[in-house]
Amino acid sequence: MSSIFPGDLWAVGETRINGFSVIVRFRTGLPSAPDRQVNENLIIVSWPYTGIESGMPNDEDKKSTDSFESAIEKGFENSNVGAQVVGLTGNNLKEWRFYTHDVDAFMEAFNQCLAGHPAYPINLRVFKDPDWNGLSQLQPKGSEQLH
Repeated sequence: MSSIFPGDLWAVGETRINGFSVIVRFRTGLPSAPDRQVNENLIIVSWPYTGIESGMPNDEDKKSTDSFESAIEKGFENSNVGAQVVGLTGNNLKEWRFYTHDVDAFMEAFNQCLAGHPAYPINLRVFKDPDWNGLSQLQPKGSEQLH
């Protein structure tokens, strides 16, 4: 699926949720409408933590979430079953958003990424999102579409 993001670029921004600063890492473009509709399944992986006063993870949580993130990013880097589009950190929550055309294949690849890792305190939710609002709602207005 990485080919649906030609010339892929990521950006980092900041927003506020519940009065907490949240760091947002997101893809700057959107795939074509046909590619978005084929890959209409939004998978949100969330990891709640007890953060420091600012809502950011403490050192131990940061180490654990970084290890998890490294494994899944490496596993999906050249994958044809899932594309990561967003990472959020703050408000006592770490979240990753992926799109896929095949939820079962995504879950199989996701579990393979984490083979040998400890059990992580994560939640996975799946939504139909053919318009890719899970990404576009976090992009600055006027972001260009990729074709």
